[in-house]
Amino acid sequence: MGDVMPKTKQKTASRDSLAILDSLVTKNKIRNTLLAKQFAKRALVIARGMKSDTAQAEAYKLLGIAYFPDAKDSSYYYFTSAIKIADSANLLNVKIPVIYNLAMLYSAAYNYNGAITLLDSSVRMATSVNDFKGMSRAFIALGNLKLKINDVEHARQMYESALVVARKNKLNEQVGVALGNLAKFELEKDTLKALSIQRDALVFLQKEKGTEEEMATILINMGNRFSNPDSALYYYKSALDLAVNANLSKIQFGAYNNMAYSYLDQNNVRMAESCLRELAIPLAIKENDHDWLSSLYDTYADVCVKLKDYRKAHEMRQKALTEKKKDYRQKGAEQLRLLAALLELKNKELTIKNGEKELLLQRNRLQKTELWLVISLSLVALSLFITFVLQQRNRIRLHQEQINSARRIIEMDETEKGRTARELHDLTGQLVLGVYGTVENIEFPDLKIKEHIQSRIKELGESLRQISHRMNRAMIEPFTFSELITGMCVDFNRLSGMSVELDMPGHFSDLPNELVLHFYRITQELLTNAGKYAHDSQVNIRIWENNGHLFLYYTDNGIGFIPDEKSRSSMGISNVFERSKLFNGKAILNSAPGKGTRWEISFPVFQKNTITN
Repeated sequence: MGDVMPKTKQKTASRDSLAILDSLVTKNKIRNTLLAKQFAKRALVIARGMKSDTAQAEAYKLLGIAYFPDAKDSSYYYFTSAIKIADSANLLNVKIPVIYNLAMLYSAAYNYNGAITLLDSSVRMATSVNDFKGMSRAFIALGNLKLKINDVEHARQMYESALVVARKNKLNEQVGVALGNLAKFELEKDTLKALSIQRDALVFLQKEKGTEEEMATILINMGNRFSNPDSALYYYKSALDLAVNANLSKIQFGAYNNMAYSYLDQNNVRMAESCLRELAIPLAIKENDHDWLSSLYDTYADVCVKLKDYRKAHEMRQKALTEKKKDYRQKGAEQLRLLAALLELKNKELTIKNGEKELLLQRNRLQKTELWLVISLSLVALSLFITFVLQQRNRIRLHQEQINSARRIIEMDETEKGRTARELHDLTGQLVLGVYGTVENIEFPDLKIKEHIQSRIKELGESLRQISHRMNRAMIEPFTFSELITGMCVDFNRLSGMSVELDMPGHFSDLPNELVLHFYRITQELLTNAGKYAHDSQVNIRIWENNGHLFLYYTDNGIGFIPDEKSRSSMGISNVFERSKLFNGKAILNSAPGKGTRWEISFPVFQKNTITN
């Protein structure tokens, strides 16, 4: 008995140490990643001394968490090591949080399908062992992913599922996080209702330690809901206090950035400048956060414009572009390392599967040889059945591949439009500021001429800014369908000098967000082609809704063309057909040299937010 007690006490002490190190890693994974890694490495040393599969799997999980913020390839290695141990020892309770973290890595690699699959598995496993915290966390993560791919209705369902589980099992943190997500602008347009939900979320989060990041994020979102700068500043400052106490630098950047704009709304330019120059920017430089430095310099440029210091504004725009390039390079390198780690593991799995497949084929050939005379008739019947099934599957697969191909083309197009919009916004700001500053320094004999030129420069800058906004998906979603189409035609009329006649009712039924986006992009594509090939032409657009369908009739009297396979394969025309295909719509093109161009396009109209990806 004397020998057993010390060993028992030693194991208990080791388990206690691991629990303490677990909490320290969780606490420092954002605040101090270097310290979090040190605690995780210490946990692995203790776990190996315990010779316990559970302890070692937990230690590898902690290493994965600690390396996640800045070394995702290493994080992936540690999580997969934890999974191997958990699988071999059947440690389901350890496996659930590891799979959840692996899903976060897949999401970081923009492999949303893989992330969703892993989170679905996490939900099923958590349900089987009544791990309610794991269930609610996975539901919340699924909601976040659905929101990223603009599947708003499914995102709402996931957050509501998380809320039901968390309320039932009194999980205050998960209740608060779920409520905070349900109050996001994409899900709740009513400001008063959203603020009420957010206040409830804060009440639940205040009951738990270590929720400063979630609370600060909600406070910033609450500030964003207010058009009154005094009210907005109250919430931004509250978020800033939490972020400073918890050493949450990214939250601090967001709070300072928003505070600067609120001070500008108050015409308190000096306070806005102080927020950025004396507080936010030095901290971002210290943290080497290129992403936030780009945003902060861009905001500082707006402050300089208010101060009429156009030279400094131009300098800040240049710095913003430089930091954005550094951020792209940094994230690109990290993404490449993570993808390489994912690919290496997939290659290993494929090699193993191919070896197993070859052994299975050899075994099947031996069995077929021995039993051929007995089951020949059965094999013939089975072959016919399999052939029929495979044909059906191939038809389904071909159709799905066509839809996926269309979706990929559209996603590439949306990504390119977003990138172009950002570049147009950045470059326009620099060019307009440069030209404006040049005119400012020129002596004109008549001051009214100078003021007129400056006014037109501002109008040009604002027009280009509106165009860049309409190219960016996130900027067009708050507008109604009628507002989007009308605004685009007005811009095109003004900038191209061509005559556009638009015939469209002022109100439509509650159209799905995705349908509005695709119809808007199609109209945008048609006008773009008109600007390229139908100079000095009359463009007529008629849009109407009838019998559950949305129709677009477009004509111009431009030079026209032969609508053969070559012309149909161009990016613009191809996008029109591919977007139509995604929604079971029809697009008919008629054109001939010297005869102008005519499009007839129709979409079936579904209930709002019922379109699935």
